[in-house]
Amino acid sequence: EHLAMLPVLTFPGDVKPRGWCRRAAAPLSPMGQACDGEVLHDRIPASHWCVTRQDIADFRSIVQRNVQRGSIAPTDLDNFDPKDEVIGPQIFTVNEQLIKPVTAKSGNPSWALMLHPEGLECDLFVTHCWSEGIYEFIDKVLHSWPRTVRHAYCCMLSNPQNLDIAGLVSEPSNSPFAFALRASSCMLVVPNSSCSIYTRIWCVYEAFLCYEHDKPIFTATPPIPRMPARLASLTANFAACFVLAALAFTNLFHASPVMNLPLLALVSFFAFTSLMLHATSPALRIVNNVGVLLCGVTSAYCFQMHGRPPRTLFVVVPPPVAGVFFGLTALFFAAREADRLWDASKIAEALRLQRGFTGRLEDAQASVAADRERILNEIRLHHLEPAVEQAINVLISAGMSTPSLRGAASHGVDITGAGWWSWSQYFVVAMMFVAHPLCHAIGDMSCAGALRFVPWLKAAEGAAWLVFFGASGPDQRGFAAAVGVKVGSMPYYTCWALWVTVHVAYGDVDARTSCIPDCAGAFVWGPLMLLISFLGVGGCAAVPGLGKAMTNILLHGRVRPRGLEQAVLQPKHADTDCSDSDDEAEVMEKLSNQSTP
Repeated sequence: EHLAMLPVLTFPGDVKPRGWCRRAAAPLSPMGQACDGEVLHDRIPASHWCVTRQDIADFRSIVQRNVQRGSIAPTDLDNFDPKDEVIGPQIFTVNEQLIKPVTAKSGNPSWALMLHPEGLECDLFVTHCWSEGIYEFIDKVLHSWPRTVRHAYCCMLSNPQNLDIAGLVSEPSNSPFAFALRASSCMLVVPNSSCSIYTRIWCVYEAFLCYEHDKPIFTATPPIPRMPARLASLTANFAACFVLAALAFTNLFHASPVMNLPLLALVSFFAFTSLMLHATSPALRIVNNVGVLLCGVTSAYCFQMHGRPPRTLFVVVPPPVAGVFFGLTALFFAAREADRLWDASKIAEALRLQRGFTGRLEDAQASVAADRERILNEIRLHHLEPAVEQAINVLISAGMSTPSLRGAASHGVDITGAGWWSWSQYFVVAMMFVAHPLCHAIGDMSCAGALRFVPWLKAAEGAAWLVFFGASGPDQRGFAAAVGVKVGSMPYYTCWALWVTVHVAYGDVDARTSCIPDCAGAFVWGPLMLLISFLGVGGCAAVPGLGKAMTNILLHGRVRPRGLEQAVLQPKHADTDCSDSDDEAEVMEKLSNQSTP
C-alpha cells in the first residue's frame, strides 16, 4: 500500500517526468509501463545517465512533498527534523525511502533514465557524500550550476540504485563514475558539514581523473538568503541620509563651497579601507555602513551646490556630476557588503572541504578495502599521487582547481582565494576607467587640442577590460579583478586626487586640470592593466625572474579572506569521524539490515 501511493506522492502538481521509462523504444508516455532497468543501462552509456537542472529542482519539491506526507520519515540512522527545510533528510535516507521504491516500480532504472530513457550527454560531474542533507545539497548545486552546462551526472540519481552497484564500480577505470567524468567538461564539488569528501577514496579518484584529463574543479556554495535584505537596508540608509542632508543644507545651515575636498577625502578613505579590510573583519560591515551614509551626505551636498559659482573641486567636476559619482560610490559600498557575505560563505565551504582531510591520499578511506587498493594502485601507476594532492589543495585554497591555477601553484605562487572575484573590484574599474573618462570627454573637462582623444582612449581601454573580464574563465576573474584595481584604478585615482588637490591648494585649477592624470591613465595604467590581465594568473606566474613575486603581490594586494590561510595547504590530522555512510556501496550495506519506515 505504501509503494502504491508513491507515484501520487512523488509527482505532485505540475512536477511530472518528461520521459517515463518503457520496455521498448516506442513513443514515450508520461506514465507508461515499466522498463527493464538492467537492459536499459546496458544500452545507454554511463556518460548519458544524466539529469537536467530542472530535474534536480523538481526533485527537491518531490522530497519536500513526501516528507510532509510522511513517506520519508526519520530513522535511527537519520533522525532529521521533518520541519527543517534547510538541511533535510540525508541522501541515503532519500535513496532508501524514495528513489529505490519509485524506480523499482518502473523496472529498476536509475532516476535519470526513468525520466530520460534515451539518456542525456554529460556536461557536469557532481561529486559529494551521502551523509549530507538533501536540501543543502540541492541548493548548493542549483546555486553553483555553471551557465554553459545542460546535463549533470549525480550518482544518487544517475546510478541504478536497485541493481548491482558493487559490480558497476568493481573496476574503477571502467566504472560509471569514470565514463561520466571523462565525458564532462568540469566537476562540481559539494562540501558538507560532516567531513571533507576527500577523506573518501572514490572522491579522491574523481579528483585524479580530473587532473589526468585537465578538467576544472569548482566548489559549490549555497545561496545567501539575507543578501537581499542587507542590500535593501543599505539602499534605504543612503536614501534617508540623502534626504535628511538635503533638508539640513537647505533649512538649517549654509553649506560652504570648500567642503567638497574634505568630503571627498573622507569618502575616499572609507572606500580604500573597505577594499583593504579582510572579508571576515568585524570592522568591514561598519565601514560599509558609514561609507554609504557619507555618500548620501556628500551627494546631497553636491546637488545643493548646483547653480553657485564653482570653487575648488567643482571647477574640475561640476556639482551635479560629482553628486552622481558619489551616489554611484554608494553602490560600491553595497557591492563590497555583498562581497563580504559571499566571501564568508566561500570560507565556510573551504573549511568543510578541509575538515578531516590530512593532505595525503593514502589516508582516504573506503567501505570496500579492495576498492581503495585498486584506486591507489592506479594513481601510483601513473606517478600522479603528489600532483593529485596538489590539485585538491589548490581546490581548497583557491575555491577551484584548474590547469591555470595548478600551474601558478607549481611556480610557488600562493593562490589562496585566487578563484574568487568581487563585484566591488569590478565596479571600481568600471567607475575609474569608463564612467570617469566618459564624463571628462563629454563635458570637455580634460585634454584639449591634439590630446582631446585621451579620455576617449582611456574609456575604450576600460571597456576592453570589462569585455575581457566577462569573457574570462572563472579561474581568471579573481586575478583580473585584482589587477584592475591594483594596477589600474588605484594608481590612476591616487594620481588624479593628488594632482587636483595640489592645484586647488595653489589656486591653479581649471577645466583642463585632469589632463595629466588622464594621460597617465590612458598611456600607462590602462595598458599595464590590460597586459597583465591578459597574461592571467598562470602566464604572470611563468614570467622569468619577477613572475612569482609579482603574482603574489597582485593576488594578496586584493582582499584575501582572513581565516582561510589557516584552513588551507596545511595538512592536519583527521579529527572528524567521516562515517562510512559517505560511501554509496556501504550505505546500501548498512540499510540492507534496516526496514524502510
